[in-house]
Amino acid sequence: MLTVTPFLWIQHPVDEAATFYAGLFDDGEIVSGPDVGDEMSSATVRFNGQTLHLFNAGSQRELTEAFSLMVTCSSQAEIDRLWDALCDGGQPTMCGWVTDRFGVTWQVIPEDLQEWLSDPTRGGEVAKVMLQMQKLEMAALQAALQA
Repeated sequence: MLTVTPFLWIQHPVDEAATFYAGLFDDGEIVSGPDVGDEMSSATVRFNGQTLHLFNAGSQRELTEAFSLMVTCSSQAEIDRLWDALCDGGQPTMCGWVTDRFGVTWQVIPEDLQEWLSDPTRGGEVAKVMLQMQKLEMAALQAALQA
């Protein structure tokens, strides 16, 4: 079977990042590594059935917000927990986006957000409310949808 695995070249200690990412999710685990060498290090983390490979071999590569990991959450409590963890040492931006302390950008969103934004009559109102938020608040987005 073919699989697609994000391979992230980070500028931080791989062992710290692997431990952090595995700890974000209840079923998170480090499945290989961290292999730490003099010139490069790597680790593979698995959570929620997804695999993420981390690599560091010096500062030749920079991550950007052009690539992000999107996490869909079923409750505000999930959003709050992940948001707080990712913002610790990280940089929140708008619309549920945050760049964590390792330079990886995440989108932390309600699982129904795309459906809400696609609503032919209220999607625009949902978008207006969302554009004013850093961390997404489900109640406010749902209120815009139902207004």
